[in-house]
Amino acid sequence: DLRTLMTDIVVTDAYPSKSASRRGIILVDENGQAHELIACEQRSATSWMEALNMVLGKGRGGPKFTKFFGGLSSNEQNELEEQYLNLTAYSNNLIRTGAIPSHNDKKKTTGGIYYSVSKKQEAGEELDEETLESIAKRRAVIKDSWDFYRMICSLLRDRRKYDEAFRRMQMDPVYPYLNSLTGLNDPGDDANVGEEVTQKDMPEYKNMTRTAVCKDLVERAEKALPSLVEICKALAGSLGMEEVGVGPVKEVSSAIRKAEKKYEGDVLKIKDYCRALLVVKDFPTLLALLELARDSFGPLIRRVKLSTLKSDHAALPGGYRDCKINLELKEHICEIQIHVWPMWVVCGVDGFRHYRHCLEYSTDSFKDPYDALANLDSKTLAELIIMAEEAVAGMPLDRLDWYHEKYILDYFAEVGLFLDHGLSVWAETTLRQLIKLRCMSPDIGADHEETLYLQKYLAKSLRQQQKNDEAEHIEKRIESIKSSRKKKEQEASKSVWDALFTDPKEAFDYIMDPNKKEREEESRLKKEIKASKKAWRKIRQQRFQFLDGDQSVGTSNGK
Repeated sequence: DLRTLMTDIVVTDAYPSKSASRRGIILVDENGQAHELIACEQRSATSWMEALNMVLGKGRGGPKFTKFFGGLSSNEQNELEEQYLNLTAYSNNLIRTGAIPSHNDKKKTTGGIYYSVSKKQEAGEELDEETLESIAKRRAVIKDSWDFYRMICSLLRDRRKYDEAFRRMQMDPVYPYLNSLTGLNDPGDDANVGEEVTQKDMPEYKNMTRTAVCKDLVERAEKALPSLVEICKALAGSLGMEEVGVGPVKEVSSAIRKAEKKYEGDVLKIKDYCRALLVVKDFPTLLALLELARDSFGPLIRRVKLSTLKSDHAALPGGYRDCKINLELKEHICEIQIHVWPMWVVCGVDGFRHYRHCLEYSTDSFKDPYDALANLDSKTLAELIIMAEEAVAGMPLDRLDWYHEKYILDYFAEVGLFLDHGLSVWAETTLRQLIKLRCMSPDIGADHEETLYLQKYLAKSLRQQQKNDEAEHIEKRIESIKSSRKKKEQEASKSVWDALFTDPKEAFDYIMDPNKKEREEESRLKKEIKASKKAWRKIRQQRFQFLDGDQSVGTSNGK
C-alpha cells in the first residue's frame, strides 16, 4: 500500500525484532515510535543491524566496543565501517554467483573471484583491483577462523554425544558384569599389572635404522593381514556384526609419527600396523565376542583392553570408549578394535579424526565451545557473523528441519557469536528453533543431554535480556531432570549424619563400626554383579546358544 509506505525515517535506535524468520529489525524514530523492517534474507538483516549499530555508535553496547572504537577518529571509524560493508558485499556476491559450492549446487571456486565483484563506493567509481584483492584476503583469514571455531563446536558437541551414549549404555542389565571384568595386560586397569605388549625385537633390528625396522614391521603386518581377515570373517559370521573393516596396513610415515607422539620414538610399541574393526550391536554381543575369542584363539591373544569401558575410568580424548584385542599372528602383533554401536554411530569412521583433533587441541580441558571467542573485538565478531550467515545461506532458520545436522551445527556456532556480540534476541530466536528440532528428533528428544545443553544457553540469552523469571524456570527444569538421573547415586551416598536423624541406631552402628558402610557397599556391588551375570546368562541362552557348541573360528593360518 503506497499510501502507508515509509519513505524516510530519522533512526534514533535499532535492535533485532523477535520475528521467527530472524529477518526483522526494529527501528525507533525521533518520536519514540517503533517500526519493524523486514529484510528479504537473514544475512541482509544481520548486515543492516551491524551497520546501524556502527552508525548509532552502539556496537555491542558493552566495554569491548568502547575499547575498540573509543580512541578512533571519525575517519578511522568510517574506514572500519567501509571495510565491514565491503566484506559483506563480497560475501553476498560469492553466494549469488554460486562461488560457494554448498549453495545452489554450482561448482565454482573462490580463486580469483574478487575480479568479478562489483561493489561501488560512489556512483560510477568502482573498487580498484588492489582493494578487491585485500577484501578477498581478509575474507580468507576470517573464513579460516570461522572454520576453526566451528570445528571446536563440533568436537565438543560430539564429546557430549559420546558421554550421553555411554550414560545410556550403562543402563544395560549386563553392564555391571562387564564393568567387573578385568582385561589382559591392560595398562589402563589398575588391578591388572601385566607385561607390556610390544612387537618382537628381532636380533637383526640392532643394526637397522628406525625407518628400516618400521619397514620390516609393515612387511610382517602385510603377511599377517590374511590371517586377521580370516578371524574377523569368522567372528562376524558367528555374531552378525553391524560393520566390519580390515586394513589397510599402517604406512611407515604414519607409524613413525605415532611412535614419536606416543612412544618416544619406539616403533616396536605400535600394535596396530595390521588392524581391523568390528562394530557390535550392544554389550551382550561384546561379551559374546570376548567369550568366542577366548575359546577360539585364546593362545594367540596378547592383550584385551577394556579399561575405557569401565565406569570409573576416563574415556579416550574426545569422549570415545571401545575395546581392543591384540593377538599375535605370524609373529606379529595385530589389533582388533571393537566398537559398540551407540558409540560408533556418533561419528562413524570419522571417530578417529575426532579423537586426533581433540588430542591436538586439548578440547577435554574446557567444556564451553564459546570460550574460543574470548578476547575477540567487535569488528572480528561482526566479520565472523558474516561467515556464519554465508554458511547457512542455503538453509534459512525457518526452513531448518531436525535432520539437517550440518546446518544445526552452523546455527549453534552462530549463537555463540550473537551472545558475545550483544545480539541476544537473535540468539534466543535461533536457540528456540534448535531446541524445537532436537525435541522432534527421534534419536534425541526433550530430555536428551544435547537438548538440555541448548536450553542452558537459552537461559543465558534470556538473562542478557533481563528475562530472569523465564530463565530461572528453564534452569530449574534442567536441574530437575539431572537430579532425577542422579537420585539413586545420591541416595546411596547419604552421609552418616543424614542417617542419624532417620535411624539413630543405624547411625550409632556406623560410628561404632566405621567400616560397616564400606562392607555394605561392597556387598551391594557383589549382588549387583551377580544379578547382572544372571541377566547375561539368560541373554546368552536366548541369543548366543552356539557358544555352547563348536566355537572354532578357523585360525590355523594365524598360528
